[in-house]
Amino acid sequence: MSGSLQDEMSELLHESLHEGTARHPGESKSKKTAVFANAYDFFYRWLRHMYKRRCGTSERKWRADWYNCPEALSRITELWRVWERSRTDKGDAMAVWWRDFCDPTMDRLMSPSGPFAESETKCGYDEPLPCAIPPKGRFRDERNDEPYMVMEQ
Repeated sequence: MSGSLQDEMSELLHESLHEGTARHPGESKSKKTAVFANAYDFFYRWLRHMYKRRCGTSERKWRADWYNCPEALSRITELWRVWERSRTDKGDAMAVWWRDFCDPTMDRLMSPSGPFAESETKCGYDEPLPCAIPPKGRFRDERNDEPYMVMEQ
């Protein structure tokens, strides 16, 4: 991982572990605001770096434009929402999130009989999962219902 990406990942991890750190101006400290703007932001900036898998094999499939698949978009959106609720729990919520939500969701999506069965997208075991830039206007920032601006990759 490059230095700046590693710094960003460390910052996101720190932010996700401290309640109320991602607030909008004027919000009370007790209100928990989402770390990520939407499912794409969650996947692009965090999940694909944490969930590295070799794909493009007979056992594991992936699609860089996963958000164009209704099943994948729905599953990753809910994965993000549960992550946002779990991240501030002082107990074992994040371990449960990995075991009960992330692993089964990603296994299902990447299954050779899943929605990406015909995909030819490849990546190595130590590479982030591929993620294409969505068309302008495809996602909104759900924290404030404003247009989401995708940063160039």
